[in-house]
Amino acid sequence: MVEAYIINLLLFQIFIIPVIFLSALYYLVSFSTIFTRFSNNYKFNKLSDKDLPTISVQLPVYNDPVIVRCIKKCLNFNYPKNKYKIMVADDSTDKITKELIDNYVKKYPNRIKLFRRNNRNGFKPGALNNVLKHVNQEFIVIFDSDFVPQKNFLREIIKPFERKEVAIVQSNVKWLNYGYNFVSKFASTLLLTYHNCFMPLADKIGVAFLGGTGGAIRSSVLRKIGGWNEKSLTEDSDISIKILYKGYKSVFLKNLKIKGEVPFTLSSLVKQQTRWIYGNTNVIINNWKKIFLGNNFSLLQKGMITFPLATYFITPFIIATFITGNLGWFIVPASPILLSDVLQLLTNIALTSGFFLFGAIGLYRAKKIADFPSILISLLFLGLYLAITNFNAATNAILGKKLIWIRTPKMGSNSILILLKKFSYKKLFK
Repeated sequence: MVEAYIINLLLFQIFIIPVIFLSALYYLVSFSTIFTRFSNNYKFNKLSDKDLPTISVQLPVYNDPVIVRCIKKCLNFNYPKNKYKIMVADDSTDKITKELIDNYVKKYPNRIKLFRRNNRNGFKPGALNNVLKHVNQEFIVIFDSDFVPQKNFLREIIKPFERKEVAIVQSNVKWLNYGYNFVSKFASTLLLTYHNCFMPLADKIGVAFLGGTGGAIRSSVLRKIGGWNEKSLTEDSDISIKILYKGYKSVFLKNLKIKGEVPFTLSSLVKQQTRWIYGNTNVIINNWKKIFLGNNFSLLQKGMITFPLATYFITPFIIATFITGNLGWFIVPASPILLSDVLQLLTNIALTSGFFLFGAIGLYRAKKIADFPSILISLLFLGLYLAITNFNAATNAILGKKLIWIRTPKMGSNSILILLKKFSYKKLFK
């Protein structure tokens, strides 16, 4: 038993080293985001209606009836009606979704343009490229089907583009189904932390990425880059690196928040995270020369771009540390607990808790710090499982294994389908 304890202790001390390194990175980012004053370093001019630029509001959709909620919100922007066009990129095979969209198009033929394909080549980026061929507006704003923008969204998102070097502007987020269950609360926390801690710092450093939804891009720059990468599962990250590499700037508007949905089942959360991790790892692999060679990105920017990869690949050590650390309690030789043992335990917890501080800051800034204890419990169950699947996704990307695009189910779509059984379309969406 003593030999087993010594071997287990040795393994624990080996495994914990990379975990402490990762924790130190999170502490560094956490303290940086606490003590850094974030601003866009310039004032926005208020434009008159006649001086506002034209915008293509693009809504990619695939079998999500909830798209009608998004369309309805987009019709109500307080932006000049002749200055923006709603463009629905519908790849749906679902009859209900197509019928709901068709009804809106018939009702507002001058404000909504519908684009359908006879294939799904390239999935979301393929659908967006199909629309891009018909865009003559100066800017493109993209919303996933489950997002609900506020009336003033277009007026706010367009402001930073008065600087000619700005090609990307990304908004912040809030989550409609945050408290639905422990999965949605956990998924929301991950994204709230990312948007409230990581993105402001990335903006300060100059590498804020387009988020795929709730963001805007300069049309001319998108064309110059060659459009969306149809081979990428995270086309937003891919286009961001390519645009920033060309010397254009990006802006993150932390005070402009758009509401959307997060996964509400464990299966959908894992699938979404797998697609993101796999896609972003591929983006780094495919663009490593742009990122690491030359002087287009500073050392700090390179570190910020690749920071998430450290989390994925230190995952096995986190799991091994968790196993050996808990196993030690069962095989430890009988002896009284000393003060030094307690101090060592507290030291290990402090050294490996950088991510928890990072998450606490994210929740605090989202005004949900009261949920921190329950989130800690979720981390013990969901966090470890997700860490394994994320590591697997990153490894598969490096090994070149294929992963197909998977749609994330939307709670809003389920609600609309239920309502449609009780009411007619006209009664629901006047």
